[in-house]
Amino acid sequence: MSKQTKKTSAVTTLWLLTTLLSLYSVSSLAVKSTPQSMDKSKHEAWQVWRQDAELKVSYRASQYDDLIEIKAQAQLASSLAGFIYFIEDLSLLPHWLDNAESAKVINQIALNENIFITRFKGLWPVSAREMVVYSHYWQNNDLSVEIAVKDASDSITATKNTVRMQVIKAHWQIVPTKVNQIKINYQFIVDPKGNIPQWLTKPMTLNGIWTTLNNIREQLPHSQWQQKSRIDIQELR
Repeated sequence: MSKQTKKTSAVTTLWLLTTLLSLYSVSSLAVKSTPQSMDKSKHEAWQVWRQDAELKVSYRASQYDDLIEIKAQAQLASSLAGFIYFIEDLSLLPHWLDNAESAKVINQIALNENIFITRFKGLWPVSAREMVVYSHYWQNNDLSVEIAVKDASDSITATKNTVRMQVIKAHWQIVPTKVNQIKINYQFIVDPKGNIPQWLTKPMTLNGIWTTLNNIREQLPHSQWQQKSRIDIQELR
């Protein structure tokens, strides 16, 4: 596998990783997940948890008992390629993704289709966790980039003494708004599994997501990757 191919495969990792921002996030209200006949999320209004001029985190009840849906939005100073290179640089991961420990590619199906595993550190009383997902990204005619993420837990045996989380749904959209400016929107529902005290999970999750977004906002514009372009991504000119 070429160096470029490996780097490209790593990009989806971080799409998934960022999905994993939800690590404790969705655990905020999660103890079990039982689908109901009616999709409550279509009728629930989004509740803004925190926002500033560039970042916004909201949540609402989902169609799964005790699970909430998260929506995170950000306006960032970056090119599309710069953002992709930044998140696929796994050496930077622990510096911006809250509580992340490691991530690696399990199987590269195609240039833009991969299966990844991401591990998160435990923090008492929450056990160490991991997530395995299938990720597929593409660029639309309007230059926006979308990433579809699905659970792929069956791809690899669970790590001993680690709780395996489950992705219920996750979708990304990255839109170039002007030269070297992008807007990110992602929504997800993740079941953290295991027993997590409800009094702990919601604030832990929302704070973790906010911390991650803020880390990206601070580090991304100064990344060396802003000087790079890539053949599979067309920029706004």
